[in-house]
Amino acid sequence: MQPIFYHYIKVIKTLAKVSCRHSQKIFSLMIVLLCVSACSTTKKIKDGRTAFQQKQYAKAVGYLEDDAARTEGTPEYAEIAYLLGESYKNLNESELSMKWYIEAAKNEYGPEAYWEMAYALKKNERYEDAILSFRRLDRLVDRRREIALEIEKCKQAQRWAQENSEHEYIVEAVVLNSDESDYAPSIWQGNKIVFTSDRLENGTDTYAWTGNSFSDIYFSDIYQYEAIPMDNRINTPSNEGTSSFTADGKTMYFTRCHSEVGDSYCKIYRAELNESGWGKPEEAFRMKPKVLYRDPVLIENDSVLIFTSNDQIGVGGHDLYYSFLIEEGVWSEPELMPTYLNTTGQERFPTWDQKSKTLYYSSDHFTGLGGLDIFKTTLKDDGSWSKPENLLPPFNSSEDDYGLVFIEEDYLDPTLKSKAFFTSTRGAYGNDDIYSIVEEYPEDYIPPADTSVTVVEVEEPEEEKTFFLRIKVLEKLYAISDNPNSYVVGSRKIGGASVKIESETISDIYQTDGNGYIIVTMDSSMQYSLLAGKEGYLNNRDVYVVDEGQLSERPDGYVFEKEIIIDKVFEGVEIVIDNIYYDLDKSDIRDDAKPALDKIIEILDENPKLVIELASHTDCQGEDNYNLDLSERRAASALAYIKTQGAISDDRLSSVGYGETNLEISCECDDCSDEEHQINRRTTFKVIR
Repeated sequence: MQPIFYHYIKVIKTLAKVSCRHSQKIFSLMIVLLCVSACSTTKKIKDGRTAFQQKQYAKAVGYLEDDAARTEGTPEYAEIAYLLGESYKNLNESELSMKWYIEAAKNEYGPEAYWEMAYALKKNERYEDAILSFRRLDRLVDRRREIALEIEKCKQAQRWAQENSEHEYIVEAVVLNSDESDYAPSIWQGNKIVFTSDRLENGTDTYAWTGNSFSDIYFSDIYQYEAIPMDNRINTPSNEGTSSFTADGKTMYFTRCHSEVGDSYCKIYRAELNESGWGKPEEAFRMKPKVLYRDPVLIENDSVLIFTSNDQIGVGGHDLYYSFLIEEGVWSEPELMPTYLNTTGQERFPTWDQKSKTLYYSSDHFTGLGGLDIFKTTLKDDGSWSKPENLLPPFNSSEDDYGLVFIEEDYLDPTLKSKAFFTSTRGAYGNDDIYSIVEEYPEDYIPPADTSVTVVEVEEPEEEKTFFLRIKVLEKLYAISDNPNSYVVGSRKIGGASVKIESETISDIYQTDGNGYIIVTMDSSMQYSLLAGKEGYLNNRDVYVVDEGQLSERPDGYVFEKEIIIDKVFEGVEIVIDNIYYDLDKSDIRDDAKPALDKIIEILDENPKLVIELASHTDCQGEDNYNLDLSERRAASALAYIKTQGAISDDRLSSVGYGETNLEISCECDDCSDEEHQINRRTTFKVIR
């Protein structure tokens, strides 16, 4: 059987080459594909490697984290770091997986660690770092053409991420999300959103892969956002997910994954709605044993069923297939969709827009921004499909984005041009969250007059609503915990932090709870000034602005969300200041360096007791004495700018130049690349107290 994550795992240990797999949470935890040993064994897990082998990743990371702390500095550490990277990837924790792949590569685990590190960097929008990692990998393996293609993909992703969208969209995580995974939306009866969730409130059983509940199907009114589980004919102790409905809303197709006598598989089921609820689901069509069938969607007036499968007749990974409706409830043998729509990677989560005859689906192998990106292809009049087109930001990001569904015009707010739902791992609530994306009409838009009826306008009393503001305080997590110059691999909520909130009528200080949250009732203000801090951290000031035009759309009791990140104080540690550049042989401050220094002024203003030292470094090119003098002049120039522009007192600032005596990257000077020289030419600041 083709490995599910063939595109991501280029070189993998024998341990990971099992033919029976779970579906990964990177695809939203939708499917179970348990190995025989994982399904049938009753052996108690006592170590990380055993948990990893049995795909119990939520349990494996706890053991492996302990093993990593115990073995750091030994040859065993690199392998444990790699297993942690794999485990966190399977749990869809992209930042933590990146951290451990970096550790594995740094400790010379092998080329596979560099591959995974490069992909993880790309998925975290570290495009320059990903390119550098691919270039280093080129020295280790003979795969030049493939590496060149991946570098070009990173460059294209970087360009796309920097481009502005031609349309104005509003993207927000919907309030029905939980702290677990919520994903794969579909529309039912025009006014209901149906989705999959593994939220723990569903029951006591937990899925060993994720540590969350087994996934079930929920539905909600598209504006009320109250999650209601489907009845027990649909939801079972197995994993259910991704649904599609006939136009009349009376027939449902969905995926169910479960095991029988140790075998694990996923199939597409069909259920009919009757007066007492959903009838008993049955297999939708004849499916091959031990082949995965997922992600059903009906198109062309319910006459064609499109789905995904990892059948060996495909291009690779999961591919798009289709079946024709022969007669009521009878489908033709599945056929592979055109090969130019499929890749050797993963094609998943197809959805359909009947009005535009457009099929949306996600792929991780076409050129994209990071993980799964949403693409579209249109059904032409001659029955062929157009070339896949990347939807770009804001529909896509460096994370996984998939499951795009549009609301029909009949159920659309008349002030909106379009509204859709999709899933992303951008991290608003859990790992996978459902987002709404709205396109508004321009301000000068005049809707066409409706001449069919005479409308008598009656002024309705304005509804009084109460809104809340929930603030989450976080700190950055670094790849190397005591090195703020290492990669940022994630964030952590901070309990006991103070937040001062000021508005027209509010001026008070609040403390976050154990989960890093505070929640306050909002007044009529449109702007809130926030100052967050804690002992041992730098204060950080931010502003939250409410869009008055959106308040009318929000239901009573709606909770607005805001995050503030505060940086830990690293006393005596040099912190690199980004984008401090100097002209050749000069020390004056260029205009493009001023924003970074202005940020230092802002930090000093918000932390009036802070004392820092500015330092400048050169690369290895040039004479030692000259470099030392140049670095001292550059450091002094940066200090003078801060003193004059920020009116910072002398006793809070000092400067020093190190020349080439403290290189960040040690390499033979003639062999250093331009990137390595640039990294060595840096300006830093150090907290003295």
